[in-house]
Formats: sequence, C-alpha cells, structure tokens
Amino acid sequence: MAAARHFTRRIAGVREALREAVDFDAAAQAVLALSATWTPDALAALFVQAMQLAALEGREAAFADGDDLLFAEPDFTRQEFREQIDFLTQKRGMPTQAWTEAMRSDHDRAFVVAGVTDMAMLEEFQQAIIEGAKTYDIKAFAGEFDRIVEKYGWSYNGGRNWRIRTIFETNIRTSYMAGRLRQMRDPDMVKIRPYWQYRHGETRVPLNPRPEHEAWHDLVLMWNDPWWDVHFPPNDWACSCGVRTLSRGDLRRMGKSGPDQAPKIVLRKHLDKTTGLVTNLPEGIGYGWDYMPGDTWQSAFRRELIEPAELGNTTSRRDQATATPKVISVDTPDSIEALRARAKPFSATLLPPDLDPEDYAKAFLEKFGLEPGTSKLWTDVSGARILIADDLFKDPSGAWKSVKRGHSDHVLLLAETLMDPDEIWLSLRAIPDPEHPGEFLYEVVRRYVRIDPERPVFALFDLGRKIWFQVTGYGPQNQPHPDFANIHLQRNGKLIWKRK
Repeated sequence: MAAARHFTRRIAGVREALREAVDFDAAAQAVLALSATWTPDALAALFVQAMQLAALEGREAAFADGDDLLFAEPDFTRQEFREQIDFLTQKRGMPTQAWTEAMRSDHDRAFVVAGVTDMAMLEEFQQAIIEGAKTYDIKAFAGEFDRIVEKYGWSYNGGRNWRIRTIFETNIRTSYMAGRLRQMRDPDMVKIRPYWQYRHGETRVPLNPRPEHEAWHDLVLMWNDPWWDVHFPPNDWACSCGVRTLSRGDLRRMGKSGPDQAPKIVLRKHLDKTTGLVTNLPEGIGYGWDYMPGDTWQSAFRRELIEPAELGNTTSRRDQATATPKVISVDTPDSIEALRARAKPFSATLLPPDLDPEDYAKAFLEKFGLEPGTSKLWTDVSGARILIADDLFKDPSGAWKSVKRGHSDHVLLLAETLMDPDEIWLSLRAIPDPEHPGEFLYEVVRRYVRIDPERPVFALFDLGRKIWFQVTGYGPQNQPHPDFANIHLQRNGKLIWKRK
C-alpha cells in the first residue's frame, strides 16, 4: 500500500503535467522538470521494510518439498575455466535479508547470500565461492561455511547441509553458465558454431527430472533466438541442464537442414508469497530463473558510438540520424562567456591516433580504476551513481569496435568530462525507431558537458538507460577565437548541476 501511494503520487504528477500541456514540447518540458526532482530514496526505504518482511519466507520456500528436486549424487564435476572465475570476481557484495531482494539479472553483478547483511562476512563467502569454482570441492566449502558462520555468529534459516548445498550449487552453476555464455557469444565462435543445443541433465541426471526440461533435450536453435532469453539454463533451483554449440556440419550429421522451431512459450500465473504479486511465468521455469545468467555481465547499455567530428562540423551523417528533431528546453543556459568563466582547461591529452581499439578502451577504463571485462557503479559530481563498462568501445556482437583513424584519440577527454564536467543536463534524445522508419523513440539521458576555456576543445557525453553516446570536438590550435556554438546548442533540457 505504501509503495502504491508512492507511485500514485508520481503518476498523478505526470498526469497533471500532461493535462496542462498544450503540445508535445510542453508535455516533455513538464516531465523533464518532474524527473529532475525525483530521487529513489523514498522508494528505497519502502523496499527495505518490504524485504524485512520477505525474510520470513527465505529460500526455504524453494525447497519446501525436501528431496524431490535433489540428485542421486550431490557431487560436482570439475568444470573450472577462466570466464567463470572472472564472472564471480567482478561481482560486488549486496547485503540482503531475503533472497527476493536480488532477482534475475541482479545476480550478474551482485554477490548475494540470502540473510547476510554484513559486508565483511559477504566478502568472505564470495572468496570461498571463488575458491570453490577453482576446485569444485563442496567439502572444502562446507568447512569455510562453518568457519564463517562461527566467526560472525550468523544465525541462518534452514538446515546446515541444505544451506551449504544451496549456496554452493546456485553460485557454481550460474557462474559456469555465465562463463559458457561469454565463450559461446564470442564473434569467432558464432561464425563457426552458430547453433545452440539444449542438453537436459548435462552435469548430472536428476532423480526426479522436470518434464519440460526433458522435452527441451536436444532442441537446436540459432544462438540469438529470443527463446534463449528466458530458457538459457539453469532454469530452476538445482537445475543441471546445459547448452552446447553446433556447427553447420554438426546439423547435417544430425540429419537437420536448419535449426528447430522454438517451442511455444506457455505462461502460468505465479503468486509471490513475499510480495503478494501475481506474475506470468513460463512453464518449466522456476520463479526468478526466467533470465539468461551472464547476459548483462558486460552489456550495460545499447552500444551507440558516435564518432567525434571536427569542431565547426560536429554533425556527422550518423549524428544527423540520431539528432533530436525538436529541442526540449526547461532551463535556459547562460552564455558561452559565462560557461567559459566557470570552465577550466582539460588536463587530459590526445592519445596516439594509431593504437588498437582495445588500447583506447583500456585508457578510458583505467581512469575509473577498471580494465576491460570489468565494470562498477561510479558516483558522479551530482551524487548520481552510473555504471561504467567497456560497452562504449564494442559493437553489438561484443567485439572491439574499430573507430576511424584520428577519432579514438579523444577518449581521455571523454573520461575527464564524466569525472569533472562543467554542466550536467537532463535531456531528451531521439533514437530512430528500428521498426518504424522515419519515426523516433525518446529516452531521457544525463548529458555531461565540458569545454576548454582557451582552446577550441569540447566534449559531450550522454548517458541513458540504454544509451551511451559521446561526441568530441577538437579544432585548429591556432584559432584565435574559439567557436563553441555547436556545444551551446546541446545545452538544453533541465540543468541539474553546474560547476561553481
């Protein structure tokens, strides 16, 4: 009820703004102004209370029926490889009181042990799991479990053996499949083995197999078939299913001329007892398992790289394709002279123009204490937390993107713009609608603006829910009077922060 009132107030504010708006521009203006005043703090407080109540359920609900989901032998086949360890290592601890506080793809970046709220204890559990992924020795993990429990005096729900098995099994299986997903999606792998085959009971044969999982055994689909989005295993607690890649030759040897038809997804109603919400869940998929483990490990945004143009000609053909048809302004920016008075020179320099694409990515990420393959939440000067990852430098397949010669050398200026901007605006960016040519989809983005007061240099960085968009300008060094007209046009929307 409290959350309902929270959203009711916000929806009422939006409706009032739309009701009073005379046209689209006025409506967008009002929504931007509202968005700039919203923070997640109030809703976060409600969720804390809700999760405390949810702790009464715990993970025990998933295993309420006891041994009917267990296997003949609770041992593990050694499956160690680098991608699995990398996946576990990049996670950050997330204190929780109930397992429903972290659901689906939350686990791609958060390490969770239900009921553990102490960060130090959580870090020790994570290290024990990482070691477990190297050895697959559940007995060694059990010893670490006992040591950690005694050290921190943790009073947990459920029996000891069940707790050990659940924590170990869940983390090992999801991290293994996340590592496999990364291998299988490698562009070179996709070229030679573009088909994926579902394998029931790949690691162990369950005593009581799920009929749906058995029915999917040997199903062959293209690697990018949408069916995998919710059916990539594991698909429930203690699920031991897997996926393997196939080549075109493999299909011919199996007597197939192409992939199979994806099964029809049948939805059933599921009641979440911790929240009282009823959701639609695909048949054969456990609650909270309708996602692809590892899918969002490195994919934070839709990858949109706009190549930097020279100052004075900053609208490239691709830039024109994604330019906002109408400028929506809430606040009026002050003059360029005022902006220059607040600005300070860039300390970043241009990189050599002939480096490999990965080298430019490394240089950018290093400014945030990262390296390729890692990501983190970073707090900007306004207090907002944003996700930094290497997506900007990759194409949709995940390969390093080759950028035109002489353009990638601006990456350090872009990093400095994010870390030390002159202004941050909340703006609307229009994205061409892929399904309706000539039409646009709109997304609210945070726009970071930075200029050099003495040189014709500027940088612009847009960050949205799905978009990561950048453009820089670097004009002739001998230009006596820098022209910042192009960057001035991008200072629109709602101003939410500026350098004093």
